[in-house]
Amino acid sequence: MLKRLTNLFGAPKKKTGPLREELRIGVIASLSGQTAFYGLTGVRGFQMGIEFATDASWQVGGRDIRLILEDDYGDPAVGLEKAQKLVNETHVHLLQGCTSSAVTVKIAHEYKGLNCVFMVAVAATDVLTGEWFNPLVFRTASSTMQDAMAGAKYVVEHLGKRVYLFSADYIWGHQIRAAWWKLITENGGEVAGDLMARPTETDFTPYFDEIRAAKPDVLVPSWAGAGTAQLLLQLKESGLTRTCKIAGGLADHSVLAEAGGAAEGMICTVKYFHDFPKNLVNDWLTARHMERFGEPPDVFTESGFSSGVALVRALQKTRGVTDADPLVQTLEGMSFAAPKGTYTIRAEDHQTLQPMYLAELVSVPGVKACEPRLIREVSAEESAPPVLRAK
Repeated sequence: MLKRLTNLFGAPKKKTGPLREELRIGVIASLSGQTAFYGLTGVRGFQMGIEFATDASWQVGGRDIRLILEDDYGDPAVGLEKAQKLVNETHVHLLQGCTSSAVTVKIAHEYKGLNCVFMVAVAATDVLTGEWFNPLVFRTASSTMQDAMAGAKYVVEHLGKRVYLFSADYIWGHQIRAAWWKLITENGGEVAGDLMARPTETDFTPYFDEIRAAKPDVLVPSWAGAGTAQLLLQLKESGLTRTCKIAGGLADHSVLAEAGGAAEGMICTVKYFHDFPKNLVNDWLTARHMERFGEPPDVFTESGFSSGVALVRALQKTRGVTDADPLVQTLEGMSFAAPKGTYTIRAEDHQTLQPMYLAELVSVPGVKACEPRLIREVSAEESAPPVLRAK
């Protein structure tokens, strides 16, 4: 898989005249394990973002761009080891990743030898751009707080005030739980109950009696990767979907296909769905993705794509210079066009502000998977999270 991904777009188109040293970007992603599908789509998106932003030349500032891909297996210790190897032995000029919030935090917060810009796509945990802020880390993915801000107010105002939270017991689950809890109470709702389960769980039925006993108006399950479809199917089979409404983040295409009608009626905060944005960048991404893979881009394809575009646009301004100081200064406050419209990297914490969406999952005649029906677009300003960076 690694070779196939690395060579996906073939060799860069060569320009006439001498070229400077190639620009090496180390890419760390989960291509095995719990969130492997997210890793695959994120890497595809990153490659397509670079292709788009360089007009298929795979060059910037007179330098060929080469990606060096490493699988972290979803393991923080492995991810840290791979990052150290890429920086200290392979001598990459930039890092991009990661799929797992736990892996990303390990690298960004604990790797003291990190001396290059680290562009984060997919991983959403708030601490990356908050209390564990690292001046070399930038994120184009939406944060857990942005995800919750896209839907919490709507949930309280339109679905019910008593909200039960069910989350995966690791750093991303803790952070998305905290974001929903904060916004539910700030918008006049109350947390009717709160449960967490190990992220590798596949049998969720033992938790349902406690949820049912709390009699919530709304259940917000926050789950990622393998097990998400089983959770939705088991909620339907248990009858919980008849006694309370379900809200949360939009799952990827494979989960929706496996869950089928069990996902119908769920209110979703949406990072990205290919049919929602109406602009030339998204048209390009959707058309090319359909040509190459026979399917539209997925939830995390956009996040990877946007990180590729952001890096290239900044490197075009620095004329290919990857030194941390000029690149950080260029990225801070930079706006760029990406699949959802205009994105802006906030200088205060390096979190990218971007449009989000709110949708309802509906059945489609002749199609097993439910599809999101747009309720509204949430502007970049409306979904902007508070600056959480430690002073």
